[in-house]
Amino acid sequence: MVKNSIKSLRGDLMLLKAYAKVNLFLDVIEKRVDNYHNILTLFQSIPLYDEMNIEFAEKEIFTSSPELKFSWNNNLIKKAIDTFKSLTEYSFNLKIHLNKKLPEGGGIGGGSADAAAVLRFLKVEYNISDNDIIEIGAKVGGDVPFLIFGGTAIAEGIGDKLTFLEPLKLNFEFNFPGIHISTPEMYNEIDKNWSKLTKFGNPMKLYEGLKERDYIKVKENTFNIFEQVVFPKYPKLKRIKENMDKNSIISLMSGSGSTIFSIQYI
Repeated sequence: MVKNSIKSLRGDLMLLKAYAKVNLFLDVIEKRVDNYHNILTLFQSIPLYDEMNIEFAEKEIFTSSPELKFSWNNNLIKKAIDTFKSLTEYSFNLKIHLNKKLPEGGGIGGGSADAAAVLRFLKVEYNISDNDIIEIGAKVGGDVPFLIFGGTAIAEGIGDKLTFLEPLKLNFEFNFPGIHISTPEMYNEIDKNWSKLTKFGNPMKLYEGLKERDYIKVKENTFNIFEQVVFPKYPKLKRIKENMDKNSIISLMSGSGSTIFSIQYI
């Protein structure tokens, strides 16, 4: 990325909506030499979001309601700001108040959505290109590049290779069991159980099935590899999925859990 000259901006208070996502399809392709994993996923934005008040300020200030359980220095918003500064050499401070509505550790990208909303704000303020903001977002988290833009997209690599598709319009129902699942731990479980895991489906065929309302094609291609390592540890989640599946097109766990969602008939 081309480094930018140091610059400081002042602006008015803005309200940002940090929309979450679900994975309609999610497979882990391989473990990389850098210990990250290459994935293949079909991302879909959902109408659930956190809200943030944000403005440029003389010093960095962060507050939240309710108060977050982890420190500011461990927050993905902080990581997004620091990564942006490091890669662009812009100098600024932000005052942020987060109204946290999305569940933490729920597999719908709650923390990543917050980071992405801040990067989207900075992208506009500093006129950053799409490619550069994706590069920045990928260093913050795997879901972040997609969440900066939202909509519907197939993602590869660590989530940074995006193919945006005509957005789907789907009718969702959600169940938030309140179980916090560690994504790194579940990736470790996938690595340990690699030879035992089964795979099926195709994200593009799933997308076509949803567009065409071909529900047989949808059921044949809906897949999340994490269910095979999460459900044995959290059987409650499997029961929730089975119950939600009874009156829906499909039900699935999002990400590494624990949110279960279903797509309803329109």
